[in-house]
Amino acid sequence: MTGAILGGSSVQQAARLQMVIMFMISSCTALSSIVTTILALSVVVDSEHRVRSDRIDNRPHAVWRARNWMAGKIAEKIKAAWVRFVERFKREDADREELQGLLR
Repeated sequence: MTGAILGGSSVQQAARLQMVIMFMISSCTALSSIVTTILALSVVVDSEHRVRSDRIDNRPHAVWRARNWMAGKIAEKIKAAWVRFVERFKREDADREELQGLLR
């Protein structure tokens, strides 16, 4: 509304524009709520108007499943790197002890 007034429109025209925008936002919100409710009911309720709990997906959201999968892969890589790191130092310690045994 401020932009329309600063652009040179009358206050009445700017107010009408603001009302139209608010009605459009309200109607889109109401329509999307109705459609979402109807689609959810069509999945959950069968033809005899019974709630079918077996049709409800109880798995975590796909984004969370992808996050957990990625975290698992990263953890595997870190664990494998740690094992290689520890084995390397164990090997170096064994070599050092062998060398010290030969020097004695």
